[in-house]
Amino acid sequence: MFFLVLFFSIFFSSWAGAAEPGQEETLPPLVSISTRVETPEQNVANSVTIIDEKKIESRKAETVLELLREVPGVDVVQSGSRGNGTSVFIRGAESDQVLVLVDGVEVNSATLGAFDFAHLTTENVERIEVLRGAGGTLYGSQAIGGVINIITKRGEGPPALTLSAAGGNGATHRQVAALRGSEGRLGYSLSVAHLQTDGFRRFNDDYENLSTSARLDYKFTEDTSLKGIFHFTQTDVGLFNSNNFAPGNQGDPNAREASTQYLGKLEWEQKIFKNWDYRVAGSIFKELIRDSDNVDGCTVDFGGGPGPCDFAKSRDHFRPRILTGEFQTNYRPWDWNTTTFGVEYKLRSARTSGGIDRSIRNIAYYLQEQFQFFDRRLTLVPGIRLDDHQTFGRALTPSFASAYLFKETGTKLKASYAKGFKAPTLNELFFPAGFGCPAFGNPDLGPEKSWEINAGVEQGLFQDRVKLGATYFHREVKDMIEARPIADPPFCFRAVNVGRARFDGVEWSLAAKLLSFLGLSANYTYLDWDTADGTLPRRPRHRGSLSLNYHQDALEMSLIANVIGRRDDFSATKFTSIKMPGYARFDLAGSYKLPVKVDLMQSVGLFAKIENLFNKKYEEADGFRARPVNFLLGLQGTFGGAPAASKGVGP
Repeated sequence: MFFLVLFFSIFFSSWAGAAEPGQEETLPPLVSISTRVETPEQNVANSVTIIDEKKIESRKAETVLELLREVPGVDVVQSGSRGNGTSVFIRGAESDQVLVLVDGVEVNSATLGAFDFAHLTTENVERIEVLRGAGGTLYGSQAIGGVINIITKRGEGPPALTLSAAGGNGATHRQVAALRGSEGRLGYSLSVAHLQTDGFRRFNDDYENLSTSARLDYKFTEDTSLKGIFHFTQTDVGLFNSNNFAPGNQGDPNAREASTQYLGKLEWEQKIFKNWDYRVAGSIFKELIRDSDNVDGCTVDFGGGPGPCDFAKSRDHFRPRILTGEFQTNYRPWDWNTTTFGVEYKLRSARTSGGIDRSIRNIAYYLQEQFQFFDRRLTLVPGIRLDDHQTFGRALTPSFASAYLFKETGTKLKASYAKGFKAPTLNELFFPAGFGCPAFGNPDLGPEKSWEINAGVEQGLFQDRVKLGATYFHREVKDMIEARPIADPPFCFRAVNVGRARFDGVEWSLAAKLLSFLGLSANYTYLDWDTADGTLPRRPRHRGSLSLNYHQDALEMSLIANVIGRRDDFSATKFTSIKMPGYARFDLAGSYKLPVKVDLMQSVGLFAKIENLFNKKYEEADGFRARPVNFLLGLQGTFGGAPAASKGVGP
């Protein structure tokens, strides 16, 4: 309710004095994830994918995970229905070796290491940047496989209020309100969204998500600004598959998980001189996760005769938290050189009902140089980072990236080398004794360590109407943390640094503007690996996606196909390695702007999306049936912004 009151109070007070919109500027694409400094896309030397606001809107995606499915080298695995656990893997790396940021704030779990993408929504997202490949020099731990940064919309221009409502099968409905604009020196972008569904199983498959987001930017002068960001998400989900390890189980009627997430950030940015700027930021990300399960009629036989799946009513809670303080400065002594230096302090902590109540401190220093020679054709980016970790000591992470752009032919060659590491999680360090076993946690653990090389080419054709790309990558990881059995007592495990893995792969991509109103994009990833047991659960050797995008006048449509090959997995009932069959899933999304012109109304239109268009029966993880065909149909209106008379109802 607070957010709705704030929306309307700002909207009506700002609309009265809103200026006429100026001429829209067209700026070259800028990328910040690879260097922490805004860099023209053509000079980026790493493998980066940008999902912009236009693409987010065309896909009608409610969650970020839907958009990541189309990124080369990225595997998304959701364990069943909406709201159920979702893991993301990049180039074969484990999900806890992928660093996830929201507005630059780490949101990986302090206890598990990985981030659960099940609840992250898109209504106030401006763009998503995905760095494919190690990013440890700038970002530290977790970034062995890559980095994903989700960036909130910035408020600018006249106030615009967007309202939408949609409904679909499975008793699914979603409502969104978003307010964006500026008033004097203040820019604001606020949103609130509610999603609720009964799901597609007979019981306990429901899900509810309430998400709010706010970003405020205040410019004290042209060179000084203060930014405040806040995100809040509250969810409740039924865990129908909680007992799927029991053969013949008909579903768990009462297992549930409720979660609350808070993210807050304050950032001060100032340009001291024309060629020297700095920023100081502080942030917090904390979660409260509550799992509950009651005894039901489920039975299972582990070899000693049938017994109950649930021995007693359970109530568990987890409270992970990450506090971060950052300082970064960028100095440009010449127009062909940028020096970046930063200091980062992180405190990860957790309190759990299982007995963990610990915290770990890390202080890091990083230095990066960017050089551009020969009329910005040649880009060289060396960097180094030193982490001082409370448990295992110091880790040095160097990197080097280079690119050469042949402007005459639109050809870019790129190559890079990087090291990476992943610090042990709080669970791996301190998980206590239980169930007759000594502690699983091992405070003597060291970090997982990696090195990798990448080489690729990007080619633009026909005045960039066609863009081709190909990248080869090789990564080796050692000292991977694994659960290994101990001698006494039997059936007990402890975390140790013993694992090794090798990954080789190739990514191909194509983007083509076939006609003025028709575009095509496609990508394919081949992944090869060498692990101790020869398996790599839930990551296929072959995967790809294809999309057709139609946009003419008031109508826009997108057809997306995701093709996933055979892959390894764990049997949910036999606890052995199995092969999962491949599958292809098709989705359809579209919108139509209605020819309505009303004072204060910028546009009004219909939108729809259909997931799993052909009702394919498949599982992304064994024992967790994916959603059948499901759809949403809705109405969206935008009020304010550019008046209808000046903008019309064009695309």
